[in-house]
Amino acid sequence: MLEIILTREDANTEFALLAEWLVEDRAEVQQGQPVCVVETTKATVEIEAPGAGTIVQLFEDGVEVELGKTVAYVAESADELASLEQDSEREKPAPKPSATDRKVTRKAVELAERHGVDLAAIEKRGFITEKDVEELIARQKATPGRGSPLAGLSTENVTLPTSFDLDESTGALDPSFFDRLRSDALSFRLLPPDEKVAILRQYGAQVGDGVLLGEGSLVAAPQIVIEDGVEIGPGATIRCEEIVAIGESSQFGADFELLCRRAFLGAGIWAGRSIRFGGGGHRDPWAVLTVGDLAFVGDEAFVNVCRPVLIGREVFLTMRSLIVTHNVGHSLLEGFENRFAPVVLEDRAQVGLGAVIYAGCRIGAEAIVASNSYVTGDIPAGAFAIGVPAKVTGSSSHKVSRARQVELARRMVDELHELLVLRGHEVSAIGDDDARGFEVAGVRVLFVPSFTDAVPEAVVLTLEMKDEPSEGVAVLDLLERKVHGPGGGDVLESVREFCRKRGIRFEPGPWRYRSGLL
Repeated sequence: MLEIILTREDANTEFALLAEWLVEDRAEVQQGQPVCVVETTKATVEIEAPGAGTIVQLFEDGVEVELGKTVAYVAESADELASLEQDSEREKPAPKPSATDRKVTRKAVELAERHGVDLAAIEKRGFITEKDVEELIARQKATPGRGSPLAGLSTENVTLPTSFDLDESTGALDPSFFDRLRSDALSFRLLPPDEKVAILRQYGAQVGDGVLLGEGSLVAAPQIVIEDGVEIGPGATIRCEEIVAIGESSQFGADFELLCRRAFLGAGIWAGRSIRFGGGGHRDPWAVLTVGDLAFVGDEAFVNVCRPVLIGREVFLTMRSLIVTHNVGHSLLEGFENRFAPVVLEDRAQVGLGAVIYAGCRIGAEAIVASNSYVTGDIPAGAFAIGVPAKVTGSSSHKVSRARQVELARRMVDELHELLVLRGHEVSAIGDDDARGFEVAGVRVLFVPSFTDAVPEAVVLTLEMKDEPSEGVAVLDLLERKVHGPGGGDVLESVREFCRKRGIRFEPGPWRYRSGLL
């Protein structure tokens, strides 16, 4: 009597899915004949008969089986077959999968990646199969309209721009004008910046005050919403199939390119030169881009938007970094990988210089990917990852004691003082007392560990707010990252910019440094 056992080779879970029997129960089989298909989280394999005889199946297909278990016998004689049929203990059991341990077959993962499906949307115990994913895709396709452009992709820990919920009438362009804009883009590019803004408004686009569309730039989409203070550099190309929405005070450098179906860019974004959002598949139905408030995108960064790309609030995507949502290679029928999958960068994640984020990856909140790394899998929140492929080697940050925070804040005051001196401003000597500070342009700048209203008129850095400031006092709460009070003028703006360059971005916003002492 021969056994067919699910081996533990090349598996990283305790269970596998007995996906399909390829022969009938009690059928005659030959040695080496494929008899069933088994799926694990890593592979789909066919199991062969270990010898000739009559197969006696112990499990129904479609059930989860513990690795190492016998799933069938092959009776090599009539006596062995009779013995098996008399053994009541070998009825086909159906193991109960764990209520909390969610496992996914490889085929299900590949199908979900191709369609940009979030597997968290499938509520099921045990293995998630290809059929489960197919059913979810069918349900999502049955939902009309633009209401769910992310195809079920989880937005947990991703702060989407407020424009993501815009209705379809806001900023809708006159269809005939949009057709002319697409057929004769050069004429629009040649218009002076002010005329571009005026003509977009004339034909239905919602364009705020202080918007600058640089020389030679093009903005074309059926729905255009550009809020106050947005600046788009010379030679830029924005061409979206459905909507482009850009939040207040966002700034994009020269030759900026944005090609996709739907783009929702937040407020206070700073993006450098020669940045590209788009690439192959940018017109696909799933080509959705979101970039959260206060994000930073460095020079020559490239983001392929064939499937959804979610970039959260205060994310750093630094110079020459690369995000891809599909690969280009040889035929999947020949066994080569053919991947289409979304990419998510959760709030305050950082991607280093020249790093590559591959299709299907999710970078957790406040995680850091080191420069020149190649990310092929998810990086947990708060982790530091480095290498090719990138692996987690530690935490992205560490706890700082109160005494150390005080020391660092006092050092910031010293550095600001030195910078202003080198800039040529008249600055008083630094006071060496509890309220460490100096005077510049007639305004006192100082640090106190805890702020109370007893502090005189000044721009104050603090770690703790105990009172609200009186008139003429502006307080920057370094830990809560908030500005309190209206005082300070250009000095406040300069101190705020100094802090921004040290990773401290204050609310309320959006805010951009336009003038001051730096």
